[in-house]
Amino acid sequence: RMHSSYKTALSKLQPTAAESSKVASKQQPKKSWQEAFQWAIQQLSLAEAAQDAQENGMVLSCREKERAQITSFLRKAICGLKNSEGGEEEETMNLKSSLFIAGPPGTGKTASVRSIIAELQREQHDGLLPEFNFIGLNGMELRHPFDAYVKFWEAVSGTRKERLPAGDAANKLENFFCGQQDDDDEESDSDEEGDNEESKGNAISERPVTVLMLDEIDYLVTKKETLVYNFFDWPLRATTARLVVIGISNTINLPEKMSTRVQSRIGGDRCHFKSYNVQDTMTILKTRLGMLEDNAGYTVFEEDAIKFAARKTANLSGDIRKAFQMCKAAAENVFQDCTSGKRQLTAGSPPIVRIADVQKGSRDMFSSIVHKAVSCSTSYEALLLISLGALKRTREDGSFTVKEILTKIESIANASGEPKYMNARLSFADVLGMLNRIGGAGIVQLNTYSSSPWPWVSTHLHTSEIHSCFRDTKHSKLAEKHLASQRLF
Repeated sequence: RMHSSYKTALSKLQPTAAESSKVASKQQPKKSWQEAFQWAIQQLSLAEAAQDAQENGMVLSCREKERAQITSFLRKAICGLKNSEGGEEEETMNLKSSLFIAGPPGTGKTASVRSIIAELQREQHDGLLPEFNFIGLNGMELRHPFDAYVKFWEAVSGTRKERLPAGDAANKLENFFCGQQDDDDEESDSDEEGDNEESKGNAISERPVTVLMLDEIDYLVTKKETLVYNFFDWPLRATTARLVVIGISNTINLPEKMSTRVQSRIGGDRCHFKSYNVQDTMTILKTRLGMLEDNAGYTVFEEDAIKFAARKTANLSGDIRKAFQMCKAAAENVFQDCTSGKRQLTAGSPPIVRIADVQKGSRDMFSSIVHKAVSCSTSYEALLLISLGALKRTREDGSFTVKEILTKIESIANASGEPKYMNARLSFADVLGMLNRIGGAGIVQLNTYSSSPWPWVSTHLHTSEIHSCFRDTKHSKLAEKHLASQRLF
C-alpha cells in the first residue's frame, strides 16, 4: 500500500500512540464481569492488536531498543540531504539507505515497523519530516517472487496503478529511481553543465522519498538472486528518486547464505529481534489486559494463568501470537461456560480465568488449528513432516539439520513407490522454503546457532500425533509405513 499525504492527513484524526493506550484503558469496563470478559477477548484479538500497532502507532512493549534503532535509521534516511547554511553546498546527513531486520516469527518485526511508520506519518503531517511515501510488500502473498516488481511499480506509479509484466515493471523501476529525468523536469540543452549538475542534484529532493518494506524476504530469493540484489541496489544508485528499503526475514543469517554481491548491497546495518522470554510475554499480556494500571478494574485472568501462558509460549517458540490465541481461547471458553450455565457462579465469587482454563484453551487451539494444518498438507509438505517424524524416532533430542531432513526425504520418497512422492526433486532451498511456511504455522521450530550457518529443525509434535493427523488423508499409507508403532504380531 502507498500512504500518500491524504492518508497521513486522515491519520491525524486518529489518536496518537499514547492517547490510544489511555483511551483503551479508559474503555475497559468496570461494572460487570460479562463486559470485562468481552473487553478482554477483544484486546486479545490479533486483528485488534495489529490495528493498534499499524494504524494508531501503539508502541510495542519490550521492543524499545529495536524501535529506537529503526526510528533513528528511518529519520536519517528520510531527511537525506540537507542544505548547508550558505545554501550553495549540500552535506550528506545519511548515506545508509537499507536496513535488514531478522528474528523468529511472532516477535514484533512487522508490527514495529508499521507502528514507527504511523508515527513518522503524523510527524510528516505536522511538517516535522519531509514528504515520503510508504509501500509494503509481503513475499508470502506473492504467487511468484518476480511479482514483487509488478506490485512495486503499481504502487510507485501512483493514481495510474499501472500494471505491467515483471520485466517491463523492472525496467520502469530502474528508470524511475536510477534513470534519466523526464523531459518536463530536465533543463534545456542551452544550460551550462554546472546548472545541469545542480538541477540533477536537486532532482532527488524534489520527489518524495519512497520507503519500501519487504516483508518475508525469504520468499523473494531466486536462483540467481537478482531480485533481492536489485531491490537493495536501487537505493545506492538512485539519481532521480530516493529509495529506502527495509528487509524483514525470519532467517537471522539470510545475507550470509547469499552471494557476496548481494551481501555488499544489503550492507551491515542489522536489527535482530530475539524471541520473547517469559517475563516479556507476561509484560505484554498484562499491558494488553490493563493489569499493570493502578485502577485495573475487574481482573479477568489470575496471575498464575498469565504466567503459565507465558511459560508455555516461551518454551515452544517465543511467538507472542500463540500467547494471545491461547489466552483468548481460554477467556472465550470461560465466558461461554458461565453464560450457558455449564459453570455455576457463586455469590461474591465472579468468574476468572485460571491455569486449568488456559491449559484447556491451549489443547483446543492445538488440536483445532495445528492438526488441521498438518492434515491439509501438500504432498511435499507431508513428505517433509513424515521424514521429520521418522527422524525423531531415532534421536531423543529431536533436533535435526536441513541436510539430514533432505536426505531422509529422498530415502522415503524413493522407497514409497508412488509417483507423487518419487517425482519430488526437492532442493535445499525448496526444503528451507517449506520449513519457513510450516514454521510460521507453529508446526516446526527453526533454531539458529552460531556454530552452524543453517537452522536446526525441531517439532513439538510427537510421532504418534503426526501419524494421527494424516489418518484418513491421501498420505495415510506413507505415514502408516514410517510412523506407526511397531507390532510384534
